[in-house]
Amino acid sequence: MSIILDAIQKHDPDKIAIVGEDQSLSYSKLTRSIQDHADALFGVETLGLALDNGVDWVLWDLAAVHANVPCVPIPPFFSEEQVFHSLHKAGVSHLLTSEGLRDTGVRGAELLPNNTAKVTFTSGTTGTPKGVCLSQDGMENVTASLVDILDTEFADRHLSILPLAVLLENIAGVYTTLLAGGTLYLPSLKTIGFAKPFQPDFQALTDYMKSQKITSAIVVPEILRGLIAVSPNLPDLKFLAVGGSKPSPSLISSARQMGLPVYEGYGLSECASVVALNTPEHDKLGTVGKILPHIKMTEENGEIVIGNPSFLGYLGKTHSGAFKTGDLGHVDENGFLHIDGRKKNIIITSYGRNISPEWVESALLLRPEIAQVIVYGDGEAVLSAYIVPTSEQADIKTAVTQTNACLPDYAHIHDFHLVVPFTVNDASLTGTGRPKRDVILKLYQPQKEKEDELLQSSC
Repeated sequence: MSIILDAIQKHDPDKIAIVGEDQSLSYSKLTRSIQDHADALFGVETLGLALDNGVDWVLWDLAAVHANVPCVPIPPFFSEEQVFHSLHKAGVSHLLTSEGLRDTGVRGAELLPNNTAKVTFTSGTTGTPKGVCLSQDGMENVTASLVDILDTEFADRHLSILPLAVLLENIAGVYTTLLAGGTLYLPSLKTIGFAKPFQPDFQALTDYMKSQKITSAIVVPEILRGLIAVSPNLPDLKFLAVGGSKPSPSLISSARQMGLPVYEGYGLSECASVVALNTPEHDKLGTVGKILPHIKMTEENGEIVIGNPSFLGYLGKTHSGAFKTGDLGHVDENGFLHIDGRKKNIIITSYGRNISPEWVESALLLRPEIAQVIVYGDGEAVLSAYIVPTSEQADIKTAVTQTNACLPDYAHIHDFHLVVPFTVNDASLTGTGRPKRDVILKLYQPQKEKEDELLQSSC
């Protein structure tokens, strides 16, 4: 049996498990509701979930676990084309929306690897979502490890800020809180200021967190940046995890100076979200924390390899054995994991120097003047960068000069171009805030080449 469903049955039956917009469920009522919803899944081959954050989302997700029906969450930020691709690629036979459960007419569960409990789609670095198939045991291993390394008080009153279809929130937020016996707060995204997902009302978010005495939440770097901007007073908050994409150390430092208990982590969809995490007990700025207890990790030529991922394969393609993450990293003498960049992003200059752009980008992001940056220069003699300043008054030239002083000569930025912010709307960011390097380079490279031609013709 699922350890999460088992825990739900064993927790104090009168304790409030879930608080939604207009209803609350005790652990005893949650148990009965899961059973009722599971009964309603009779005949469902694969369930698609396209609901706003709320009690219903979690009930149907847990009902699918109980009924042993593969579940396919659909992120609210997906385009119509991405939704269509996800439903058909995963063979979603029934889709649950605000209008109810309907038969899609699609079949194709045979594409799912055996024991698939969830298919999580991520837009990744391309516009076509890739379906990652995960086992329930694998997801619950992550959940159990998180409960193991964090005191249960941190999951006392957890607020789901990210869409529940985002695996990080689904596993580290919902499952972990319920396994720990906490209370899960599930207001609609509109209620907490996310009616427009990429133009959030951070004051509405902080007002809700303060009024409900929220003790834990998970955010991506851009949400953390927004929270800092409104100078929140959240005395009850004990643990604010930041993930989805790499935050700059200066962003975390700024948040902590304001009293926000921020801790960086690292994860992958193929490993059912979290792989490593900083905690109040074990914390080191500039790292992604210590590896979760259940994870078996090795390094091969600098690449992080996970020996026991929850990964069953991609849709139509099974996987077994170790998973090569494509991330470059190392574990220091104190057991903290450092992420050094992506293997596929390595820049080889015309001088034959191998450089991880993320290394240089991390150094640049230490500067408060720089909000976002992409470093490039493969096959060129020197490195250049596309930089998004934090304000119109930001002195980027000085920021770059001071950063260069901390880097070896071959990693210096010799040229930079100021650009508008990378966003999900222009497809230069993933839904979790990770820059799409290839998209950004394609977007600005023609402009740079034109500027270079004009410069040469004027000489």
